[in-house]
Amino acid sequence: MSIKHAKTKQDRAGAEGAPARGRGRPRSEQAHRAIVEATLTLLDEGGYTALTIEAVAERASVGKTTIYRRWPSKLELVVEAISELRPPGPPEDTGSLAGDFAAFARGQVSRVARTALPRIAPRLISEAVSDPELHAAVMSDVIEPVRDALRTVLRRGVERGELRPDLDLELATDLVHGTVIYRILLTQGDLIAATSVVPRILALLRVPSS
Repeated sequence: MSIKHAKTKQDRAGAEGAPARGRGRPRSEQAHRAIVEATLTLLDEGGYTALTIEAVAERASVGKTTIYRRWPSKLELVVEAISELRPPGPPEDTGSLAGDFAAFARGQVSRVARTALPRIAPRLISEAVSDPELHAAVMSDVIEPVRDALRTVLRRGVERGELRPDLDLELATDLVHGTVIYRILLTQGDLIAATSVVPRILALLRVPSS
């Protein structure tokens, strides 16, 4: 076999062994990101009920099978897409009630304030009222983790003597979390403005000055 012929065979084998490029479609992590971003955009535009896998696939320029390989259902895809709302861990213990809440708020704001998530979350909560499966998923994967973090901050305040010892932690958590969600609705998703009111709420719960 001549050197020229051998080289031609090697070139052909290399070309055949190389992965096909497809039609400009993203793959792996690029595809994952494109799908998640498309899901968030469609949730922001039309909500959970109107969202379809077909629409996500078209918006992300991927095939439906690419989505179903990663997420077997629309619900699982949506839970993944909104996962940034979930705190990544326990709230930082700064040594004070004000410091703990400020650190927690900074973390949440830095991750989601510049996204559509602050607008999407209240809408999902509303849609979940008539969808038990969505309600269970939103509660366990988004709402409860946030409430747990707020409850931890408030409990520390009680233990340090900053908050009244007979504080109803569940009701206080409702007050803080519910007010933020309400303010998000009023401000059309302005998380910074929504969280700015919380220090005033905490002041109402503090131990009265002697």
